[in-house]
Amino acid sequence: FDCVRIPVRWDKHTGNTSPYKIDETWLLRVEEVVTWGLERDLFVIINSHHDDWIKDSIKYKDPIHRERFDSIWSQISVHFKDKPEKLIFEVLNEPYGLKKEQNDDLHQHILSIIRKTNPTRIVIFQGHNWGGSDELLTAAIPDDDYSIGSFHAYTTYHFAQLGQGTWGTSYDISSLNATFENIENWSDINNIPVLFGEFGAVKECDYNSRMKNYFFNVILAQRHGFAYCAWDNGMNGEYEILERDTRKWNEIKDILIYSSSQSPANPILNLLQDTIIHLTWTNPVTDYDSIYIQRRSPSGNYARIASLKGDSSSYHDINPPENMYHHYRIIAHYNAGEDFYSYPVRIYMPVYVPKVRELFLGVPIKIPGTVEAEDFDIGGEGLTYHDADYPNITGAYRPDESVDIYDRLGDGFHIGNALPGEWYEYTVDVEQEDTFKINVYLASLEGGGTFKLKIGEVESDTLSVPVTYSWLNTKSASTSLYLSAGEQIMRFTVLSKPLFNIDKLVFNSISEVTRFPSPPVIPFTVFQNQNREFVITSDQHTTIQLIRIYDITGSLVHFTTNPGNMIRVPASTLPSGLYIIQALTGEQVYNKKIILK
Repeated sequence: FDCVRIPVRWDKHTGNTSPYKIDETWLLRVEEVVTWGLERDLFVIINSHHDDWIKDSIKYKDPIHRERFDSIWSQISVHFKDKPEKLIFEVLNEPYGLKKEQNDDLHQHILSIIRKTNPTRIVIFQGHNWGGSDELLTAAIPDDDYSIGSFHAYTTYHFAQLGQGTWGTSYDISSLNATFENIENWSDINNIPVLFGEFGAVKECDYNSRMKNYFFNVILAQRHGFAYCAWDNGMNGEYEILERDTRKWNEIKDILIYSSSQSPANPILNLLQDTIIHLTWTNPVTDYDSIYIQRRSPSGNYARIASLKGDSSSYHDINPPENMYHHYRIIAHYNAGEDFYSYPVRIYMPVYVPKVRELFLGVPIKIPGTVEAEDFDIGGEGLTYHDADYPNITGAYRPDESVDIYDRLGDGFHIGNALPGEWYEYTVDVEQEDTFKINVYLASLEGGGTFKLKIGEVESDTLSVPVTYSWLNTKSASTSLYLSAGEQIMRFTVLSKPLFNIDKLVFNSISEVTRFPSPPVIPFTVFQNQNREFVITSDQHTTIQLIRIYDITGSLVHFTTNPGNMIRVPASTLPSGLYIIQALTGEQVYNKKIILK
C-alpha cells in the first residue's frame, strides 16, 4: 500500500465544554497509528469522519458548534505540526447535511487554522453532500498551493451499495471512465491534484461483478492520474478488505496493489462437459515472460495450478473438485520480478452427470437424403459437437447450444463462424450398402477453407470450400464415399480458414443418381423485407399464373393471379411462423417455405 487513511470521530473524544479539549489518551492512540504508517513510508491521512454534530445546516449556524470544530483542528494541527510531509489532513469526510456555501466556508476557515502551524501541509478538500464527483466540480477551490481535491464514487449506487444486479458491461465501464475524465479535465484546468478518496462494493454483490468493479476503479484511477483509496469499514463490514479476526487480507487487496493496464484482462470461465473448467482471457501486452494460473476454494488460499507460456490466453482445468465454487486469477509474470494480476472470477463446479446422446429429430437421418447442418445430435459440447466459443451468438435456432446458428433470411438455417477444430456429429441411417455422392452446400466470401467428413469408419479426403462471394448464396463441394448399411455417426470437422457457413449435405446413391432425373429447379425466390412484406420474384423465363400463401395449418391466407415478375404481399397482420408460398405455372406447381419474423 502507498496510503493509510485514519477516520476519526471526534465527537466521542472531546469534552463537553469549551475549548473542547481532545482526550489525550485518544490523541496519543491516533499518533501511534500515524507513526506506524510514517515509519513504513506510507502516506497517512487524518480526517474528521461522521461528526454529524457539525454536518447539519441548522447546527452549523450555531457559533458554539463552529468553535468546537475550530478547536479540534487547532489541536490536531499543533500536535502533528512537526510530522513529515507524508502526513496529510482531510478537513471533513462526506459533509452531507451542509449546504454548498456552508461546506465551502467550513473548508476555507479550517484551512486558515491549519496554515498557522502547518504552512506546507497537504490538506484535502471535498464537495458537499456525499462528496461525489459532481460536487467536487462545483466546490470552491482554495487559494492555496498545498490543497488536493477529493471525490467518492460507489458505482452504481444500486449495485455497489445495495448489492443489486450486476456490473461490468461496456456501458458501465465507459460511464465510470466518463466520470473520471470530467474530474481529470477539472484537475488540469485548475492545477489541482486529485484523490479518489473512497470506492468499493458490498459483499452482497454478484461476486464476479464485484471483483470487476474494484479492478476498473483501480486501472481507470491510474489512467487518469488519481491516487485512490478503497473503503474498508471494519471487522465483518460490508466493505471489509482486512479480515481483522484472522489478520489476513482478502483478494481485493491484490487488486488494489497488482492491477494495472498491463494486467491480463477480461477473464471468463465456462464449464465444459461438467468436468472441465475453461478459463480464457486477453493479454493487453505481448512481452510477458510467463503466465501463472492460481485457484482457490471458497475457504482456501490461492495456489498456483499452472505455469504457461507468456502468450497463452486460455487454460483448461480438468476434473477440479465437484459440488463447490472455484476462484481463479491470472498473473502475468516478468522474470525481473514484476507481476500483474487479473481480477479474480469464480464458477460453480457441479457433480458430474454423464451426458447422453439423443437424436435431434427423434429418429436417425436417412441416407440417401438431406442432412441439415443445424440438426446435429443433442448431447452438448464435447459429446455431439465442439464449438470454439461458448455462446450461440445469434440464438436464431437451438439457442441453448453453443454452436453459432444463423437464419438464412427465412430459407432455413446454417452453421456460421466455423472455426478450425470445430466439429458436429449426426446419427444417420444408411438404407443399404452403396457408393454415395455427397454434395455439401456452403457459403464463403473468400473460399479456400477446408473440412473433412467421417461416416462410421469411412473418412473423406480434405475438401475445399468454393468461393460464393456471399454468406447466403451456396455452392457445393462434392465427394463420393462407399458406406455400409445401418445406423452410424457422421462427423463434419472444420480444418482451416477462411471462414465459411455450412447449409446442408445431400446424399444420393450413385445408382439413384443415374436412374432418376434431378428435381426441377424452383423458378422463383421469396424473402421478407424490412417492411414485413413477402417479396416474390420469378425468373425471366417463367410466367407465374397464380400465387397462393398458406399458413402452417394449411389455411389459405392470400392469393394473387397473374402477379408478373415481382409481387410484394403485406404480412403485417400475419403472426410470425412458417408459411408455404405456392406458385402455379402452365406446367407445374412449385412450393417454397419461408419463416415470417
